Amino acid sequence: MTNSIVKSLFVNRANAINADIVKNRDAILLECLQFSQVIADAPIDSGKEKAGTDAIRDTIFADARFTWLYDDTGKANKKGISKPIMSPLMRKIREGMLFLADEDNAEMFITWTETDGAKKSGVCDFANIKKAIKPKVEKVESDASDADTSDASETDSDLDVAEKRTKAEFLAWVYTQAKNEFGMDSLALAEYILGDEGMKIADKFIDAA
Repeated sequence: MTNSIVKSLFVNRANAINADIVKNRDAILLECLQFSQVIADAPIDSGKEKAGTDAIRDTIFADARFTWLYDDTGKANKKGISKPIMSPLMRKIREGMLFLADEDNAEMFITWTETDGAKKSGVCDFANIKKAIKPKVEKVESDASDADTSDASETDSDLDVAEKRTKAEFLAWVYTQAKNEFGMDSLALAEYILGDEGMKIADKFIDAA
């Protein structure tokens, strides 16, 4: 029988990881909680609500248990100093660990691991865990009679506008993404936007006069 590299990588190994995740549930949750506490212990500058990127990095390195997350090196600054950073993969793992550190998410994770199909569900990373434990939202089909009695003057364009975020909501979303994906606080993001690279990107979106 011909060996299949696809089966070996995407079936056999995935199944083994899946089973290990279920088996080591408690240890995973404990480590995620410990990591969350390290982040919480990072010092916060006066006038700010959350610790900055450098403070979080320094706290993680001082603790020493999670330095493996910083598997890459950032670009050198003006002084020629390069700081350790997380690769995209490690940022996803960081986000996943903080996700499971949440009490409600941890409870759903525990409930999922106790189901009959947990070991054969194909879950092999944090993204899969999120999808597996989050309850599916049932789609509610609109009643045909509601459609008939709807205001004919309400166009698709009107609905699109009504569902759009406000500028403030969009900006809050941008800051949230910067924090979750890059560990950047609002000040760090603002400095990046106003920096050379940020301004070059902005220039591409300036409407021609």
